[in-house]
Amino acid sequence: MSLRQRLLIFCGIVLLAALLTALLAPFVVRHGLHAWLWWAARREGLSVQIARIDAPFLQPVTLERVHVAPAAVQGRLVDLQAQRVTLDLSFRGWLFGHKTRLLHAVTVEHLRGKVQQGIKPAGGKLDWRNLQRLLPDAFRFDDVDLDVTTAATAFAFRGVHLSASEIESGKFFAHQIFIASPILRKSFTDLRGATSWEGNRLTIAGLALAPGLDLEALTVDLSRLPKRQLGLEFELDTFGGTLRASFEGQGGGPKFNVVLTGSAANISLAQISSAAGLLEPLTGSVRASQFTFRGNPGEFLDATASIWIELSDFSWRARRGDHLVFGATYYSRRLQVEQLYVQQRPNELTVNGELLWPKQRSAWTALRFRGQINAKIPDANAFAQLFGAPPGDFAGALNASGEINSIDPAAHGQLAFRGEGLRWRGVALDSLGGTLTLEGSDATLNDLEIRHANDFVRGHGSASLAGAHGYSARLTGAINDLGDYAPLLPAAWRSDRIGGGVTFDWSGDGTAQAHSGTLQLFAHGLQLPVAPLRAPLDVTLEGTYSPQDIFFRTFKLADERLSLGGFLMLGRNFIELQSLEFTLDGVPRANGTVFLPLSAARWWRTGSVFAALDNQQKFDVDLKVEQLDLAAVAAALGEKSTITGTLAGKLAAYGPLPALQLTTAWQLQNLGPATVPNDLDFELRGEGGSVEGNLRATFGASAPVVIRATLPLQLSKKRLADRSYVKRDERFSAALDFPALFLAAMPEKLRPLHANGGIVSGHVDYSGTLFAPKIEGAMQLLGLKISPPAPWPELANLSAELRVGNKAAEIVSWQFEVGGWPLRGNGSLTTAPPFFMLTLFPEAETLSLANLPASGSEISAIRLLGEGIPGTAPILRRAAVRGKAGAAAFSLTTTTDEGQTTLFSNPAAKVTAGPLLLEVAPPSL
Repeated sequence: MSLRQRLLIFCGIVLLAALLTALLAPFVVRHGLHAWLWWAARREGLSVQIARIDAPFLQPVTLERVHVAPAAVQGRLVDLQAQRVTLDLSFRGWLFGHKTRLLHAVTVEHLRGKVQQGIKPAGGKLDWRNLQRLLPDAFRFDDVDLDVTTAATAFAFRGVHLSASEIESGKFFAHQIFIASPILRKSFTDLRGATSWEGNRLTIAGLALAPGLDLEALTVDLSRLPKRQLGLEFELDTFGGTLRASFEGQGGGPKFNVVLTGSAANISLAQISSAAGLLEPLTGSVRASQFTFRGNPGEFLDATASIWIELSDFSWRARRGDHLVFGATYYSRRLQVEQLYVQQRPNELTVNGELLWPKQRSAWTALRFRGQINAKIPDANAFAQLFGAPPGDFAGALNASGEINSIDPAAHGQLAFRGEGLRWRGVALDSLGGTLTLEGSDATLNDLEIRHANDFVRGHGSASLAGAHGYSARLTGAINDLGDYAPLLPAAWRSDRIGGGVTFDWSGDGTAQAHSGTLQLFAHGLQLPVAPLRAPLDVTLEGTYSPQDIFFRTFKLADERLSLGGFLMLGRNFIELQSLEFTLDGVPRANGTVFLPLSAARWWRTGSVFAALDNQQKFDVDLKVEQLDLAAVAAALGEKSTITGTLAGKLAAYGPLPALQLTTAWQLQNLGPATVPNDLDFELRGEGGSVEGNLRATFGASAPVVIRATLPLQLSKKRLADRSYVKRDERFSAALDFPALFLAAMPEKLRPLHANGGIVSGHVDYSGTLFAPKIEGAMQLLGLKISPPAPWPELANLSAELRVGNKAAEIVSWQFEVGGWPLRGNGSLTTAPPFFMLTLFPEAETLSLANLPASGSEISAIRLLGEGIPGTAPILRRAAVRGKAGAAAFSLTTTTDEGQTTLFSNPAAKVTAGPLLLEVAPPSL
């Protein structure tokens, strides 16, 4: 074969290859790019949907309607949509070099979406080298609307246009950038600037954020992505001053480390806070400031940081400071405060020192520190306001000076403080002072004294900062009238009567694990706004304490009429009151012994009796009450009496809660207020998971009301807390007999249905289990007069007959009068405790609806107007009331020939409500 033939064949092969490449390239590029995007997104826990890919030969690739969304199994909060993305690929970079860019240019049009921080990416580690290779030579974003949300801050970008190129300057425009945070809420509009894209560094410059606030340059450094480093620098020219900061983050490894440095000088706080939209504006100026941070933000104690800031004429809210200087350095777990200086007119405070922070968490007494303090505060009110106290809370002068050093092998130091003419919330302190001395491992407090007129508190003590931290201290005091100190008490107490005098003496020594002490407290005429201390009482407490218990050998509350006393012991898991005796008007009325397996400390801490109960400890209660006048007790305690009567009985309980043995019997005579005598006898016996109870009540001339019940119980802390102490799968029985009960003879608080008169009689039996209860019985109502709360009308001469079965009662007949108009009918009552539904069927065509509010309306009253006009209003066929026992809110569904309407009533809700008007339907002609 000749050379010419060979050359022709080679040229043909090249032409064929070029032709095949031109024909196949669009298909290969389109499907290859789609597969690569799907794979890359899946590694990051995302999904990519593309409506169409156009890949013409040797032309930019266009992606139509691109949607980046969270993958179904990852739940990531990233959602981006772009109308069109144009990629100018660099095939030379894809085929021939690892250091060559893969993209010539990128254009994104109409980008919309949101990004929320806090969801960790899924998949493998990010390839930082390929990420840098994806950076293009030029890029352009047209019409971007993006929401970015972090844990505490939200950013909204609207109408953003950004372009940059390595061969020419680009442009930046944003119609609106909005920032919202707990302390900052600001919107920047119509921002314009120039961009530079050089060496993988994007710079946006010349942004006029607000009058007097210019962003000279913001640089995002992406040049060190292969080293897993990202940089950010910005410079603000603001109100006569400058603020510069740089941030460098390095990731990819097990830890994310940052380097943050910055400086500021001559910045007006008033102008910058106004421009930034701070909700609490600042005034003053930052004369100079420098700050650095190096390390992992999540491991601050192992990082290195420093700060120096000097403020002049500072104010924020009511805080004022003429000159503030703070400088500190943190390194190698050592915090060194070079200077803390506060100068506020005549007030001056200077503090410096250092603190060594251990790697293992320890108590504050084990921290090694050195510090010096020198404070001269002639105006305590202004100085306290600087640290957040309300204006007027403090007054007077306070001086403190000294040095404490526990870093040196021989610890030493002394700190003395004195106050003159101090006032706190209007309470004057004639003197305040003390001295703290450190020598070796011992800290001593001497000469502590707080005095107001003849009232005083004095104390002294010492503690060891090493070993088991042993201590020894004593505190004594006397207060003539607690009312003088009412402004210092919680705000909820200040409006009520507070008074009485108190003297106390406390001393103690030991360690946290083994300590003991004594306490004596005597109060005369003590009044506090809590029961039972609203009336003046004398209180006596004398006792000792140890880690195991607190024992008051004298515990007594008394006034002119009553006295309660005994021996009180508070243990770790029990409360015991021995030799309890209660007298009223000089006559013993109650005595006994009470042992409860309750932790007083846990009860105080959690506020829950059930959490404080100990299932293993045993109850031991033996209590007897004789002819106790309830109204007299309330009067002696200064409480308003809502219940009267004479109580007598006894209570005996023994054993742990799951096997508690209980016997009790009580008699309450003349419970009232009531117009006629009454008598209530109650007995209860419980043992072995079962309880039997009997109640016999007699009201005036009524036949006795008798209730008998037997319930299977399973007692424990958990079941008491969730109210599941009755065994639902075991049988129980109960019976209620009321042969003839005159409602007018009952105390008003016990009368059912707000009845003022009439007779109720009947018998009801309960049996079965709680899951499948069986209820049988009958009930009759005769001549009742009922005055229920709004919106119900008053009913007179109410009579009804009910047959009870299971969870429903058939109302065989009912009749009553409303405004002198007699009505009658039948109905039913069904229950699913605590909910009920009462359905009434008026006698055929006896009631009509004069006006009917729209379905869903609130009603304020139900009224009967009288006889209506024939044919003008729909006839009421049925009325159904649904509600919850004990709750005032309910729904009322009325049914007529024209359909159903449901109305609501909730007296507690502040809504516009109208009346529901009824009429007596005239007889048909």
